[in-house]
Amino acid sequence: MNHDPRKLTYDIISEFEKNNGKLKLTRDQIINKADISNNDKFRITVCTNEVVKWRKKIDFYISINLKKSINKLDKRILNVLRIGYYEILFDAKIPIYASVDYWVQFTKIRFGRLKAGFCNAVLRKARKVKIDSNKNLKNLSIFFSYPEWLVQKWKNQFGIKKTVKLLKYFNLPPSYFIRIPKNKKINSSLEIYKNLKIENKESNFFRIKSGLRVILENDFFKKNNCSIQDRASGAVVEILNPKPGSMVLDVCAAPGTKANYISDYLNGEGEIHASDIDPIRMKMGVSRSECLSLNVNWSNKNATKDFFLKSDYIIVDAPCSGTGVLGKKLDIRWRRKKSDIKLFASLQLKILKNISKYLKNDGILVYATCSMENEENWDVVSQFLKFDNSFSIDSPVGLIPNEWINDKNCMQTIPYKHKVDGMFAARLVKNET
Repeated sequence: MNHDPRKLTYDIISEFEKNNGKLKLTRDQIINKADISNNDKFRITVCTNEVVKWRKKIDFYISINLKKSINKLDKRILNVLRIGYYEILFDAKIPIYASVDYWVQFTKIRFGRLKAGFCNAVLRKARKVKIDSNKNLKNLSIFFSYPEWLVQKWKNQFGIKKTVKLLKYFNLPPSYFIRIPKNKKINSSLEIYKNLKIENKESNFFRIKSGLRVILENDFFKKNNCSIQDRASGAVVEILNPKPGSMVLDVCAAPGTKANYISDYLNGEGEIHASDIDPIRMKMGVSRSECLSLNVNWSNKNATKDFFLKSDYIIVDAPCSGTGVLGKKLDIRWRRKKSDIKLFASLQLKILKNISKYLKNDGILVYATCSMENEENWDVVSQFLKFDNSFSIDSPVGLIPNEWINDKNCMQTIPYKHKVDGMFAARLVKNET
């Protein structure tokens, strides 16, 4: 049975809005049950991503054309209008008349003639309205389509100019990196990278210019155990810099991207113990490690209270707000609340306090987040150092690019400046007491 991609798009948006879940998970659950082509899957992915990303701006246009608030609108009809407005105002590939006609007919079949007549009137009024983004924070949040609380928070933390740069950057199409195992010889294959539009910058990380799907299907990348991993995420492992023969602990590790990179450093000598509190994500980690033929020992554990093996190196890739990856995880901007920042910071400190007990003397612990928020980054590290004075900051100079190191001797990447995800990492050494 063939499925209509636009109907599936509606089902995904509707389910996402109803449950406030993860967009990718919702989309995968619906798409995987459908009989559609890869091109249709790609189109659905793009459309659902864009509708979610621009939701606030789209809702503003709808409310202006309605001349009233959308708060009392039937949510089912609001989602029809959101997709229709996206097609009409943001997607030049679909003729306006075709979009209006499709969604009116869709509404008539699903929700009846009365609702269809309403949609017809509102869709035909669709037009963009000038938004003065310099006027105030509310307009800025509408223009770039972010929650107002986050725009206000970033303005206080970074200043208005840097905030605008972040807002702009996270709305651009995201770039991805492919990591090639350190032991693979790559120079002889550079022609492949040129043909597939990949940039090589003297590293085992390659920025993908375009065509991610084509690259993932290429035999070279399948046969050489390559992984999708952001350059900044990889730098967290480079800061750890584990030596062959070591015992390495990776907590909150699923789906295992960093654990798999750690295996490159150990080169078959030593042990990697990875854990995660989520059994489903842990199984994903097991699957990835097995697919890459890597020896990673996975377990389902709670990093705030469970027991772990004494280790030479530990990575705490802490659960966080994810504000450093808003360009890739577009739903986060709507799923997060201001109060979440403090909740994450409290959880992160609990994890550090427990996990630090399992580091050997002279061992290295790297605490990392993909958050832009001070409360989750240096503030957590500072509180931990006061809690346990046997730990101190160890400089990552020589392990990562110098421009990624801040005045606290920690890694802090700035997405619009460094063209990577927003990552924070602190390298801590445990001194003998």
